[in-house]
Amino acid sequence: MSEQSLEEKARRVVEGLGHGAPVSVSVLDAVATLSGQVPDEETRHRIEQGLLQLADVRNVRNHLEIAPPGGPLRSQLLTLLEREGVALPSLQVQAQEGLIVLTGRADHWFDRDAAERLAWTLGGVRDVRNEITLPEGAATPENGDDEGLPD
Repeated sequence: MSEQSLEEKARRVVEGLGHGAPVSVSVLDAVATLSGQVPDEETRHRIEQGLLQLADVRNVRNHLEIAPPGGPLRSQLLTLLEREGVALPSLQVQAQEGLIVLTGRADHWFDRDAAERLAWTLGGVRDVRNEITLPEGAATPENGDDEGLPD
């Protein structure tokens, strides 16, 4: 099969599995290269696996990125926390003019830290105030207690 016809087949696979996501595919030496953005990891994986089902594709270089959530900063952060598996049921997020204030309670330092770090990844954020509390005696890097923290 010519590379041109293989690339056309690959484009049809991407269009069928990408649900309108802005994804491009090129094929060289039976290696398909993907670039663009998809809404989630599942779509990223599904497109890659679909291309690997083509008999003449030997490998896939998957450079697809997960698109950041859209909407107000508060909604973006809550979506991002859910996508990354950070469980903070009592989290309250206030966002105004690039300032994000995080309040509530976290069971573990890791979740508290992850919420702040993820907030900083959002476009338009100028400052993050992390006021999330931890249970008394919780292990934190500051108190030197590494019990319960990964090695």
